[in-house]
Amino acid sequence: MTTEKLVKMANSIVDEILNLLAEYGAMSSKEIAIELKMRGIPLEPRTVRYHLKKLEEKGLIAKTSNGKREITKKGLEEIRQKNVFGRLGEFSEKIEYTAYFCNFDLYKMEGEVPTNIAIIDKDKFEKVLDVLMDMQEFKFLISKLIVIAEENEVLGNIEIPSGKFGVATISNTIYDVIMRSAGVNMIPEFAGLLRCESMKPRGFTELISYAGTTLSPGWLFLRSGLTSVYQCLKKGVGEIITAIRSFSIHAIDIVRDEILLAESRGFKGIIYILYPSSKLFKLPHGNRARLIISAGLNYLAPLYELGFNPEIRVNEVFINLKDFKDINKIH
Repeated sequence: MTTEKLVKMANSIVDEILNLLAEYGAMSSKEIAIELKMRGIPLEPRTVRYHLKKLEEKGLIAKTSNGKREITKKGLEEIRQKNVFGRLGEFSEKIEYTAYFCNFDLYKMEGEVPTNIAIIDKDKFEKVLDVLMDMQEFKFLISKLIVIAEENEVLGNIEIPSGKFGVATISNTIYDVIMRSAGVNMIPEFAGLLRCESMKPRGFTELISYAGTTLSPGWLFLRSGLTSVYQCLKKGVGEIITAIRSFSIHAIDIVRDEILLAESRGFKGIIYILYPSSKLFKLPHGNRARLIISAGLNYLAPLYELGFNPEIRVNEVFINLKDFKDINKIH
């Protein structure tokens, strides 16, 4: 194997390790090796430890108090730059998979819905619920409904570890599911940080192409410390996460009707429907209509912003709608 090929292989492994730590939080070298093997990269533990040492020397990862490794802000910035310019397609494929296999029926209000899950230390339960109660006033929520799981219970196929509890909220990918059922194909284009002032959208400060991500770009914004959702709630000013979908201009009436029905059933979060000619927000020019949606991740974002250190899983599992409850019935 040539030196050039060896360098490319090493860079690929490093990218996968950084993405794993960005997506799952702190991990041991053994956990990393197992996950890499599942992704088709079988490595000896000593090889994994070698790459971890090099990443640590570069300041891209750091050791935690229990000996695991976690990604640093420098590491997150490294991923963000690569995702903008290069690593194409994987997360948008996850959205497509969700839209195709999720069986939620808006008309019957039954079936499973795509979710985001936060896993948090059990001793923070009351404080976390207080924050989620505050978020009921956030005007851009997809849905106010949540699911709470205790330690050793299961959310979808994710078991909550001992000493933890889980919170599941409905993902904005619910709109991909709704529109697909109505015969409209939604294409993920961008995730954006939307600046709000007086709780009104003003413009995008950051955009990441979904075509260039291997993990949730919204989670990447959050882990990079770029969001201020809780500040937006409290002061009316801040950056929130949005998802931008495109669709055929010929389907715009269908999309409007489905959104109206969804709103009547308790689903919110639609910020704008844009025609191709729209100059609002100065998005890259296209010949398709666009839907700007508040990310479902905004509901959980304050838990990270306020230092609760949640492990967040984005669009990994479906949960039956009947399991979701009004938070006032939990608190």
